Amino acid sequence: MLKSDQSKFDIVMFNMSTMSDWHRGIVNRNYFILNALLRHPNVERIVSVDFFPIGLKKTVKHYIQNILTGVKNGEMIYGDLTSACFRQAPDLYVYSTIDNNFSWKIVARELNRVKKSLNLNNIIFWSYNPMFTEFIGRLDEKLFVFDTVDNWLEHTAYSKLMSRKKLTDKYQTIAAKADLIFTVSSAMKDFFHQNDRSDHVYWVPNGVDFDHFIDPKLISQPTIIDNKKGPFIGYVGTIEGRFDLDLFAAVVKLNPEKTFIVCGPIWAAVKKAWDKKIADLPNVILTGRVDYRLLPAYLHRFDVAIMPHRQSAFVESMNPMKLYEYLAAGKPIVSTPVAGTELFPNDIKTASDANAFSDLINRALKDNSPQQVLNRQNLIKSHTWQARVDKMMSLVDSYLNEKS
Repeated sequence: MLKSDQSKFDIVMFNMSTMSDWHRGIVNRNYFILNALLRHPNVERIVSVDFFPIGLKKTVKHYIQNILTGVKNGEMIYGDLTSACFRQAPDLYVYSTIDNNFSWKIVARELNRVKKSLNLNNIIFWSYNPMFTEFIGRLDEKLFVFDTVDNWLEHTAYSKLMSRKKLTDKYQTIAAKADLIFTVSSAMKDFFHQNDRSDHVYWVPNGVDFDHFIDPKLISQPTIIDNKKGPFIGYVGTIEGRFDLDLFAAVVKLNPEKTFIVCGPIWAAVKKAWDKKIADLPNVILTGRVDYRLLPAYLHRFDVAIMPHRQSAFVESMNPMKLYEYLAAGKPIVSTPVAGTELFPNDIKTASDANAFSDLINRALKDNSPQQVLNRQNLIKSHTWQARVDKMMSLVDSYLNEKS
């Protein structure tokens, strides 16, 4: 807990998503940490700053979805032609802008107006976005905390938004200026060590909303696979470069009597390859993106959950949320041997080639039992997002006590 002479914190959080994305059920670590922080006794209020759009097409879309529409959904705190801040909940405010396309200084001035209007005090600047380090120190914050979700240097989506050299410089700035750094994986902790930052860098893995995945009402929702024939072998996630299409296609062909369910959208960059290698396979069902609120229904219909990811620098920087969610649903898991699987070696079986992967799926189908389902759920039930945030805030408190 905080020392008696310290008030609660107000947090200004730079997000890697937008509030409108989250409302549509497109969630991530950032979303869960924000909501757990709202429940933490040492947090007063949060100003949630939507991911800054870059490029004309994304800027126009952002303006319509998050500024024109957003201001109608809550009390206006600040607004002009290109920005808006509105009250989303009693202790949550959402700020959206397109002014980053003109000048970060304009955004800084607007955020300080929001700060003054809300009388924010004892501020933690908490960021998930490494591309905008210019704001460090501009909010008169007590602390700058950076929570690292994957290595954006290795992610094709972000490399299109900023050059590798410039983004490398941004990470080096974070390494030099952050008071505390949290990392999603041990690889990202090593990454900061390689950037001459070793103190106050902490590995805080992903977590799970355990209750969400055992809620009978959510589990009983109808799905598009309800009238399909199993057994169901399922994957949840975006189909992008990390997804091993060749391995997946080979496994599917080895198991014509099984139905493979893929719950997620396909990125444009891999759509052609998917159409060539997967689309015509008769025992594959692509659902498209599944809203987080519907996810328990799909997971509980899976007989085996899989994660056929490629091994790459980007994948090694990750700690897949889906592994925690699979286990919360009690599912046996078969994966390639990538980062995150080593945390649960008795419950995640790994293989690198199609024959071995297929054999593990068949073994999981034969060996599964109600007790094993319960064991997996008991294993993961303590790995909640609230537990992760409790650890983070304890480290914040320790840091302040150390510096006082």
